[in-house]
This record gives sequence, C-alpha cells and structure tokens, in this order.
Amino acid sequence: MARTLHELSNSLKEFIFENTDAHNNSDFKHYRYNNLKINISDPRTTKIPQVIVTIGMSEASFSLLTGEKISGGLGPDEKYIYRWMDRGSHKEELREAYRRAEKQVGKIKGAE
Repeated sequence: MARTLHELSNSLKEFIFENTDAHNNSDFKHYRYNNLKINISDPRTTKIPQVIVTIGMSEASFSLLTGEKISGGLGPDEKYIYRWMDRGSHKEELREAYRRAEKQVGKIKGAE
C-alpha cells in the first residue's frame, strides 16, 4: 500500500535524524524539523511533476522525473533530501502520490 505524504514526511525526518551526528553535536536542533512537510505540486499548474519540501521557512521544489532541484533552497539540508529520495522506493512513492493527485484532478474536472 502506498504511503501518505505525511508518512513520507516522517520518513524524511527520521532519515535526517539518523544521518546527523545529533548526539555529538550540541548545535543540532531537532525542533527545526518539527515543521518539515512534503507536498506534491498541483498537476493543473505545473508541467513537471514536483515534490515540494518545506523545512521551517525554507522551501524547495524537486523534479520527480530527475530528482534535481527546480526552485527554492533548503541550505545544507538539501543533501539529505537528495540522499533520501535516492534511497529505497521513496522517489517511486512520491511519483505514485503525484499520480493519485492527477486522478483527483481528473475526477474534479469530470464533475464540473
């Protein structure tokens, strides 16, 4: 069963925690990632399927086709996004979420 965007956000958050030396780094601030969110671009307004990652006040969009950043910036946290997307089936799960969004848009258009 496909995971929700909320579940994928939690997966990314856990990945960041596991891959930082947080227990040896007094500067690491867990609360910074409490507002981490993953969203999918609206299929009606974007030509390229995108995942939008928001951490605090920073936001960046990444192509679901190539994994490359399209816009925005997350500073040093971007390295975690690239590594997480390339790990396991995350990129495919994000693509599936985008396909579900496309189907929803199709249903809305059909009902109008």
